[in-house]
Amino acid sequence: MSSPQPPPRDRQEFRGAGSVVLWWAWLVFAVASLVALAVEGRDHSAAVAAILVVAITGVAYGCALWPRIVADENGISVLNPLRVHTVPWAAVTKVDMVNAVRVHAAPAPGTRRGKVIYSWAVQSSARSRLRSESSARRAQRGGMPPQAREALGRSQAEVIAEQLAERTARERQRAVSAPGAVQVNWSWRPMAAMVLPVLALIIVVLV
Repeated sequence: MSSPQPPPRDRQEFRGAGSVVLWWAWLVFAVASLVALAVEGRDHSAAVAAILVVAITGVAYGCALWPRIVADENGISVLNPLRVHTVPWAAVTKVDMVNAVRVHAAPAPGTRRGKVIYSWAVQSSARSRLRSESSARRAQRGGMPPQAREALGRSQAEVIAEQLAERTARERQRAVSAPGAVQVNWSWRPMAAMVLPVLALIIVVLV
């Protein structure tokens, strides 16, 4: 889900609406399950079940809530479950969408090929594209203006890719420095949320 169009240098965050809904739905279920286990369960199997719920919650956090695209005054950051890629505005050559939003980065100094970064958070499935096309056809039969039909015919991922492409064009006009290198870091927070409960589950099961 994208934020409203802000002034050019403000921070924007983009992620799929479905992943946020999935996270909160699971979180409600997980809390209810843990409360029930705390009230009713006092044995080893209850401890295993509780840690299993926590482990699944960690995976849900790392794969659903954490991933997003952040655009701010420094550039575009693509936060995926395992890696975070930060591309300075001067190095962003293009933003497009092929099944997922892609950020194209200029070649680093001394290299010939640029980098293409795929976003885990903003993807467009065949089902969502068919739904958008169906909405556009219904709008056409209803006599909607062409601009409205075009908007309905685009998926959320396509809209986000277009917004990022427009901001990239604005920011590149302001950029005065040479393209910088893409920064790549491990996503330690979601990795810890996914791995540590699984390790705890293995230990409890083997005890």
